Amino acid sequence: MTIISAERRGSFLGVLERHWKSKGYSLVASSPNGLAAHFKTQDGFQLEVLIVPNGQAHLSITTPCVEKSDVSQPTSEPSGPDYSKKELPSPNVKSTFWSSEAPLSSGNVQ
Repeated sequence: MTIISAERRGSFLGVLERHWKSKGYSLVASSPNGLAAHFKTQDGFQLEVLIVPNGQAHLSITTPCVEKSDVSQPTSEPSGPDYSKKELPSPNVKSTFWSSEAPLSSGNVQ
């Protein structure tokens, strides 16, 4: 729910890309505007990150082919808001770093 400012979105994706590459994941594709990237793990999982115009980061994972099986519903209440049956709100958390509109210099990427 953290707002990622337009000035920091490229840095956010860069941090995520370096982390995923350090885990051995390979970059499959990235969008021309630099706001989406797709990776693949050695065991066939596909990871996607997308930064939407309001500054919210969306992460999704696709599993490789598996045999269909029943999955039980969770037995505990979520520790945060439960958005499973409603539309996700816009990001509303301000970070002193990721929400900042100040231009980045090469020395202050976390």
